[in-house]
Amino acid sequence: MSKFLWLVRHGESLGNLEQRIQGSDDSPLTDLGRQQARLVAARLAQEAQLSEVISSSLSRAAETAEAISQAMNLPLRFDPRLNEYNFGPLNGLTREEIARRFPEVPAAWKANEFWEPLPGEEGDPALEARVKAAMNDIIDGMIEETAVAVVTHGGTLNACLRTTLGIVDRGWRTFAFDNASVSLLQIQASARAGASDGATQRNYRVLLLNDISHVKEIIRVRPTWFGSRRAPVEKQLPTTQELSEFPNFALGWLEEEE
Repeated sequence: MSKFLWLVRHGESLGNLEQRIQGSDDSPLTDLGRQQARLVAARLAQEAQLSEVISSSLSRAAETAEAISQAMNLPLRFDPRLNEYNFGPLNGLTREEIARRFPEVPAAWKANEFWEPLPGEEGDPALEARVKAAMNDIIDGMIEETAVAVVTHGGTLNACLRTTLGIVDRGWRTFAFDNASVSLLQIQASARAGASDGATQRNYRVLLLNDISHVKEIIRVRPTWFGSRRAPVEKQLPTTQELSEFPNFALGWLEEEE
């Protein structure tokens, strides 16, 4: 018996187009982003037997989620724990503005390192804690053999997979997620090895990672943010061998105690 999570990044937003760090700031979809949202909705309507759509409360994710829920006539609810990382004073800035006002940040991003949060910035431990709590609540609320779409953001998706895979030392942008991309997790519960009290563990399998086949012809090449990985997208994905180096990957199945 399995549960399935379809993880969707929002369509292109105005902030994406203007090459700004959006973070927790709100930014609507562009016309291209709305087209991408319709295409990801059409794909999920074809491939996924969804029972619900759950979204970040920020409008770029909400608009994408609404396209999916309307196309499939599904209930939609919002969970602010799925919102993007709050960059504090970096929210809304361009690369040039960040380099000028906060020169220590580009070096950390170029090295793909975590950095000391600026005043008003959320901090990665807080992001991972809220995202993990949200995902646990979503999974706990699902019944077996059902699927849910979670519509969110690149930083949130990174936190989701880092906590699931047990990644602690690969940097804050381990994975690249494109606008309107889909990733798919299969989740199974099994008895914990050696446990006599009926305790179980969750087993995760990554079935899709940053799949953009449905929007490949209308996606923009992303800019480079201080040396972080950006384009072309298909060449950025970790290989199965690279994923197998993560402590919880275990040949495609990820184990986490409940």
